Amino acid sequence: MSKTAAPGLHIDDRMVVAAALDRILYDDHDRFAAEDARMVRRMIPHSRSSWLRLGFRAETQGPSMKGEAAGVGDVRMEGDKKVMEGSVGESATWRCGQYKITNHGTDLEIWQVMSDEYAPEPKGARLEFDVQGEPERLTFFQPRDIELRIPFTSLAIGVRLGGWQPWKLVAS
Repeated sequence: MSKTAAPGLHIDDRMVVAAALDRILYDDHDRFAAEDARMVRRMIPHSRSSWLRLGFRAETQGPSMKGEAAGVGDVRMEGDKKVMEGSVGESATWRCGQYKITNHGTDLEIWQVMSDEYAPEPKGARLEFDVQGEPERLTFFQPRDIELRIPFTSLAIGVRLGGWQPWKLVAS
């Protein structure tokens, strides 16, 4: 996610948004307050999002060595791991407390600061609104990982497909 300075989103506003998100995410297991969702949507500036968003993460392992060490026996040393990440079509993200938030118009995408789509256990949620702008539901990010091994090599290509699963509904 991109890092954008937030003109017009003051520290007090960010604290109010973070408190509302805490209530939405943690107060009740099955429901959230519609007014909290409306308020967060009003306060977070809308950002244009492209019709296609792609992200990638590539990991490479450096060469490894193995041999024998006196008094120890067989020894194997792994090479350094290099990680490259990138994305295309990302929208502006706003930091409020422990959250990163993007307002796509029809939904608010919410991530914990130390998490993203590539984390081993990603912590993301999406607050969805209907065509009238009323909050409908909250979903959570549940990835599906696919690994494609290239025969007769040590290469593998991992693909993470994002999916949003139902979590909570708006309180009546």
